[in-house]
Amino acid sequence: MGIIESSVSVFVKLAFRFEIFFPQVFKFFLNRKLKEYKRKGVLTDYEVKAKRKGKYHYFLEVDLFPKTQKGGETHA
Repeated sequence: MGIIESSVSVFVKLAFRFEIFFPQVFKFFLNRKLKEYKRKGVLTDYEVKAKRKGKYHYFLEVDLFPKTQKGGETHA
């Protein structure tokens, strides 16, 4: 087994030891991207919730409030 194969094997084993932090990592990167969209004026606001439900099961809720040109919903 070469050094690359063994280092990949060790990395994969270590990565899944920190599986409990995956929702926070998802939330962090999603917040970064949505903050960029808000700064550009595409969104007026957003909210992200991330939770770990169980091993390898996550709950991710994203509320987006896009900027509208005409004023929003119309009801007939």
